[in-house]
Amino acid sequence: MISLLLAICVGFQEPVSHEKPLQFSVTHDGAVGESLDGRLYIMLTRGNLPLIGGPNWFNPEPFFALDVVGWLANTPMLVGENADMMEDSIPSIPSGNWKAVAVFRKQNDRCKIASPGGLYGKAVSFEGSGMGAGIVQLTVNMPVPERTWNLHQNLRLDEKKSMLLSDFYGREVKHGACVIVPDDYDPNREEPYPVMYWIGGYGSDHYGGRYMKMMFTGSDYDDQICRVVLNAQAYTGHHTFTDSANNGPRMTALMQEWIPYLEETYNLGGSADMRTVAGHSSGGWTATWLQLKNPEFFGGSWALAPDSMDFHFFQTVDLYEENANMYFISDGNEHPMARRGSTPVLFTKNFVAMDDVLKDGGQISSFEAVFSQKSADGRPAEMFNRETGVVNPEVIEHWKQYDIRKYLEDNWDTLSPKLAGKINIVAGGLDTFYLELSVNALQDFFESKNFDVMVRVLEGADHGRVFNVQVIREMDESIAKRLNLPHLQFKASKPIE
Repeated sequence: MISLLLAICVGFQEPVSHEKPLQFSVTHDGAVGESLDGRLYIMLTRGNLPLIGGPNWFNPEPFFALDVVGWLANTPMLVGENADMMEDSIPSIPSGNWKAVAVFRKQNDRCKIASPGGLYGKAVSFEGSGMGAGIVQLTVNMPVPERTWNLHQNLRLDEKKSMLLSDFYGREVKHGACVIVPDDYDPNREEPYPVMYWIGGYGSDHYGGRYMKMMFTGSDYDDQICRVVLNAQAYTGHHTFTDSANNGPRMTALMQEWIPYLEETYNLGGSADMRTVAGHSSGGWTATWLQLKNPEFFGGSWALAPDSMDFHFFQTVDLYEENANMYFISDGNEHPMARRGSTPVLFTKNFVAMDDVLKDGGQISSFEAVFSQKSADGRPAEMFNRETGVVNPEVIEHWKQYDIRKYLEDNWDTLSPKLAGKINIVAGGLDTFYLELSVNALQDFFESKNFDVMVRVLEGADHGRVFNVQVIREMDESIAKRLNLPHLQFKASKPIE
């Protein structure tokens, strides 16, 4: 990403200024193909550098996007009122000194708009407003570089073709993981290593293994437990390792192809007690889902600040309520979507306007790709009307099968004996995205059943603060207790309040 920003920074062209409505004329030189199919983005900023990875959720600046089919090299593509945009229209863009950059995104298995296989160009400065800035000439002629990976004695980056997912998509799709091993790792030892399968949140993938290694060194048992950082990223967003109509057999491929390969190759797991699944945010939801769907395969799960586990509390919206609306509360006020402390800073209607310009890979569209049926046009069915915010009951009916609380209620007699003592959930009392609301509801359900479960809401903690060294230590101590691992290290720890 740094190399991309540097290339933009050093490549500024001279400002242009005209008294005509703002449009962008974009060309490519055939660097990744004479004819391109994909999505073209124009990112604007009045700051130093346009964000080519995607907009800032909390302070988005104008950007535009357009699907392109058969876009020929050296053929101008005009982007203006024909594009998707957050604003009502291009003329509403205020006057200023702007910088613009074009990014071409090709369909692949990443949710970032600047990703390998795509193109980006030099940033161009222009002056004016949407009503009078004229035509701005842009190019996309620099391939987005492949990511690099530096070898490390404790890290094993592994990718392997998935036959199940490749068959579903009609192109090669790979599993991905980073295996984190102890200093004295011996793949040939007789007993397999205990393993924690880790799933990060929206936008993360297995390349985050280097950061995760740093976090897990806070544990007293990092010399005995292996970690596998799984790739849950797809073109549509976070696929949550859920079998779905739009993302394909993600859980089936994980359980039948990827985990067996990883455990055989790296001498991991081998039995339920030796396996733990854990994650943060969307990965936290995923960890619980995998535990519920495979109750005798994993010996325990840890969900940190998980996505909504009860669709009565889809952030601040009750999706089952009669006349449910994603944008507006019954009193006419807008639904907040994010907060800092107790103060709302982001509202759903504005967020969706931004998210829909991203299209595939946006946060809302990521949920729809996992939970929705396919619509007539082959895309994920929209859960709500984008103009009015009115929730579509037919789509919610399909979503019900992924409601964790409902799944538990419907299968309680069968699941509860298999899940006792295995479910652990930690949320922040002031979660940035209001996710503690569904955790509280699920905790009430467990208490009504007098069920052996650990659910904790950390007073005052936001979405990110839930994932910390103290919680990592607690997770590993639970594994050590289950497996009677010897305590070979000592690090002082204070209890979680």
